[in-house]
Amino acid sequence: MNKIKLKICLSIICIFLLQYPVQSGIRILFNGNIFTGVKRNFVEAIVFRHGKIIYAGTNRGTKWFRSRKGAVVYDLKGKTAIPGFHDGDVNFPLGAKLLNSGMNFQGKSMGAILHRLRIQNKENKNRKDVFGYNFEHLFYRNKKLPNKYDLDNISTDSHIVIYSSDGNTAWVNSKVLRTCNIGKDTRSIQGGKIFRFADNSPTGIICGNALKLLKGFDFNESFSGDLNENDIIDAVKYANNYGITSFTTHGNLEFLKILKKLESENKLNVRFNIILPSKNIGSYLINKTVFKRLTPFVKLISVSKNIDGNLYILGSALFSKYKNRNYYGFIRSENNDIEDLVQLYKKNNIIGDFYAEGDRAVNFLLNAIDFSLRKSSIRGLRYRLSNFSFIVNEDIDRLKKLSVIPVIRPNSFIKKSIFIEKYVGGRKATNAIKIGTLLNRGLSVAFGSGWPGESLNPFIGIAFSVFRKISEEYGGWFVEEKIGITEAVRAYTYGSSYAVSDENRTGTIEKGKYADIVILSGNIFSKKADWSFISSEVKVLETIVNGKTVFKREKIN
Repeated sequence: MNKIKLKICLSIICIFLLQYPVQSGIRILFNGNIFTGVKRNFVEAIVFRHGKIIYAGTNRGTKWFRSRKGAVVYDLKGKTAIPGFHDGDVNFPLGAKLLNSGMNFQGKSMGAILHRLRIQNKENKNRKDVFGYNFEHLFYRNKKLPNKYDLDNISTDSHIVIYSSDGNTAWVNSKVLRTCNIGKDTRSIQGGKIFRFADNSPTGIICGNALKLLKGFDFNESFSGDLNENDIIDAVKYANNYGITSFTTHGNLEFLKILKKLESENKLNVRFNIILPSKNIGSYLINKTVFKRLTPFVKLISVSKNIDGNLYILGSALFSKYKNRNYYGFIRSENNDIEDLVQLYKKNNIIGDFYAEGDRAVNFLLNAIDFSLRKSSIRGLRYRLSNFSFIVNEDIDRLKKLSVIPVIRPNSFIKKSIFIEKYVGGRKATNAIKIGTLLNRGLSVAFGSGWPGESLNPFIGIAFSVFRKISEEYGGWFVEEKIGITEAVRAYTYGSSYAVSDENRTGTIEKGKYADIVILSGNIFSKKADWSFISSEVKVLETIVNGKTVFKREKIN
């Protein structure tokens, strides 16, 4: 009897739903030029519901969906749409902290930097430490490095520390040197360097492993203090403005905690893949930190390891000497460190992450990974090689063999290209950022911006990769390495998702994936789209994350 009643009730419910259908929650974009990032590349229409794509194809194919009650239909009128950008290489907590601070000195002159530091120090009534960021461009602009006396003119009472864009180099004043007992007799640490005057006294420039001497002035800790929810929300809005829907970022457990809270409150409009600093590996293991997918918006993926230093400060480890210098850069790591990390990655089934800029550093890393794999027969892991810049030809195929994915910052080469030729020579420069060669060899490539050290705007890096130009005045730079526009967009979407094993959720527009979509003001895939159009004229009209519009431009100037 109960079964009969149940069947009757179900029948009544079904009849009711057919007569009075509930709101569908369906959203349809049709009549567009939609780049999917998969083999067929372009479709006319997409349909998504509850944050997931349920259809990608022709306008005609949306007929049934459009008939559903409550379906929201948007005519693209031929506009171009692409998958949401996944910026594969940023330090988001640092960028969020610096966004409205005025202490990011990217591209600023020495005079402008010192002026800002004077203001900051004047406002610094409690004599707190003064931290700044991004100064290395002063080296190639002024043909010399700044020194401690430049900062002493600002203050000898406050500690002043200015870090390079990758955190591998610090420019400090005399008080910091005294506090840390760094003087004429201080020995340099292997894998690091203390720059010195002729009398052997430190100039105030310290890089690589020598940064360990700056006790109390750790790069990450210096900028992570007082990071709050509003900083993160503002930075997320800033990213959405550029069509960015996912990040792979360095961070710490406190940052992770804030993100999870924001997500629980539906305030997070960007997906985060977080990489922790490797120096805390012991505490991660003791506290049983879990490296796995946590939520749709927050995922802890790895710990990172720096292999060499910054090219700008001549810290990248090269096989050949820097031009006019008897110097090859330096390696910061030991073979055992890499082998231990690979074992950690395997044990926790997580993605590997390394920073290696110079070709000697890349070779060192590949040798260590290869040895560790042969030693323990570890297979199936992926390794990210962030800030990838130089490689010798013999090592290119080894990247694919060892599942090492180059994560390239094409934005940085807008200013770095001329510097490279000047300090490593034209012949060496041919081994830099060989994107075309990597793709032709069948490698997966990921793009990132390097923000806040570089501009967050993905179109700048895309334009450079497609045209190998840095400006209208300056011609092409090793144009044989140019790639197609679809390849460049794919590297900034699918490539970055693949590098963190997230390609089943994001990176392309296809059924079953998250509805992370960007609508553009113009067609970047047109044959008429030139360098100027892609790098500066095209704008993001709308950014959709998880099926929800999170940014919409009212008009274009």
